[in-house]
Amino acid sequence: MDFYIKWKIKYKNTRLLFFALALFSSCLRKEEKMYTETVEGMFDTVHIISSYDKSEDEFKRKVKLYKNEMERLHKLYTIYEDIEDINNIKTINNNAGIRPVKVDADIIRLIKDSIKWNREISSKVDISAGKVIEEWEKARKEGKVPSSEELLKASECTGIDNIIINEKESTVFLKKKCTRINVGAVAKGYAAEIAADKMEREGMTSFIVSAGGNVKAVGKRSFPKKEISDLKSCREEFCIGVTLPIYNNADLDKENIYSKGKGKYLSKVSIKDMSVVTTGNYERYYILEKKLYGHIIDLDLLKPGENFASVTVITENSGFADFMSTALFLLSYEEGKELLEKINRREKIEAIWAMKNGNIEVSKGLINGENYVKYDFK
Repeated sequence: MDFYIKWKIKYKNTRLLFFALALFSSCLRKEEKMYTETVEGMFDTVHIISSYDKSEDEFKRKVKLYKNEMERLHKLYTIYEDIEDINNIKTINNNAGIRPVKVDADIIRLIKDSIKWNREISSKVDISAGKVIEEWEKARKEGKVPSSEELLKASECTGIDNIIINEKESTVFLKKKCTRINVGAVAKGYAAEIAADKMEREGMTSFIVSAGGNVKAVGKRSFPKKEISDLKSCREEFCIGVTLPIYNNADLDKENIYSKGKGKYLSKVSIKDMSVVTTGNYERYYILEKKLYGHIIDLDLLKPGENFASVTVITENSGFADFMSTALFLLSYEEGKELLEKINRREKIEAIWAMKNGNIEVSKGLINGENYVKYDFK
């Protein structure tokens, strides 16, 4: 959920879903069954699919559709792997400044939407900034911080105007030889949205998918769970626990106020036909000379953003939720709140900001006790 630096942390934010699954599974009648399956590999993360279905065989058939779709999209969207007989985003990068590359329509759509959101929503998320991300990746591996000169030179390769799309020919061309596309801020959520839509068209009307913490819920509970007390709307809608922004590092968490909380979650939200995506630097980072460097790069500063402990976005489209969680993480709270209010005029979107001091701020549509509950960490 953010500019993607490929660090081998495969179990990102799976805690976000386990709370939902516990509530999900406890509301079944004898004639109904809820099935859950875990698959790995695609987008270097764990995927958990949980759904009501008439039989295990039917459920597994639909899970296979999800897995096949995510594997296909992983091969298309990767910037790290050359795939035989497939022109993917790495192929586009390999041919920067050389020639247009004919690609699948799903690559065209991903790039088009990413450019549209950059222009219309926030320039904080720019898929043409791959060269800057590469400098931070290389420096991390070498155990150093990139120099200002290296970062400034890399930033000259950035700019969405360098990406030329020819929809008629289904090609993408990067004008500058040094430009690199990095779709880590949107790709996983974007793919999860496509795969979930395919499952829905196959007849799954009540299910949750977690793609490494990018949660997509379709429908609502088949049967109410009356005994829920802390968030009553979760009796009929799915309840998602938002992950605590803790590092699981003794030194870092010693002064982390969120590691002192009694609960297992930052907050809970109830959702129906919505996505929940959280962005934070607490699971992908490195430490150099006692300073933490995250993986979410602020392109204005050419260094990792550090405004918040985490930002969670709740909106319908999982790809857009991915984009927005990164954008809000890099904007100030006031800027983010203003942006959210503008977007809310045309589509439903909410956010939870976890401040570094333990304060939690939420957008207007989240009302404590009704569709949202928060916990105290002071």
